[in-house]
Amino acid sequence: MPVKDTQDKAVTSSDKISTNISTNNDNENTPVAKPVQSVPETAATDKPEENIGRKINQLRLAKGYSQRKLARLAGLTNTSISAIERNKVSPAVNTLKAVLTVLDSDLNTFFSDDWEDRKAKVVVTPKDLIEISEPSSRVSLKQVYNHTPTKNLGFLIEVYQPNSSTEEKIVHEGEEIGTVIEGKIVIRVNETTYLLNKGDSYVINTNNPHTFINPTNAITRIVSAHTPATF
Repeated sequence: MPVKDTQDKAVTSSDKISTNISTNNDNENTPVAKPVQSVPETAATDKPEENIGRKINQLRLAKGYSQRKLARLAGLTNTSISAIERNKVSPAVNTLKAVLTVLDSDLNTFFSDDWEDRKAKVVVTPKDLIEISEPSSRVSLKQVYNHTPTKNLGFLIEVYQPNSSTEEKIVHEGEEIGTVIEGKIVIRVNETTYLLNKGDSYVINTNNPHTFINPTNAITRIVSAHTPATF
């Protein structure tokens, strides 16, 4: 949750088999065309464009940026970044350059043969968590990420300082589920407000505008999961 302070032509292999040509002429040695065995062409399965979304996702998380922050800095929409990272759309060159500039990279490095995916982890330690909220924010959103190439589920460890809140009326695709493990939280969805105490959980359609507020003088802690992984 952002914080207030903040596709390729299939290569068809045609068997080019010629027809045997023969003549019934006993007096002439008529050449006979032998069948031609064609070598099937191999469809490309690892085109660079198929890796664009995954690479951008890795670069973004390495910078500790949420999709919303990257979108804002690159002059795009959050929906656009989400679609690019999920390889739903292929970005134009200018769009990709703008995104890479924000991520301190460039086209040559991005498409270099030296690019290597970071190996996925099984255990993610506290020091490996990625803080995606703004440094000045009083709400901490730490992403649990193990560098897996296919990231379908997002998981956050959230800490709300006393009398803090997220950005108002957040909207992003998908569904979010969370549990309050300490303190209290007020969740405003559309125009309805809900008060959750320790042990309470919530399930919300994040296409609806929502805001998280800690109205107390104590710290509130939440763990949450969301899909698709838009943070």
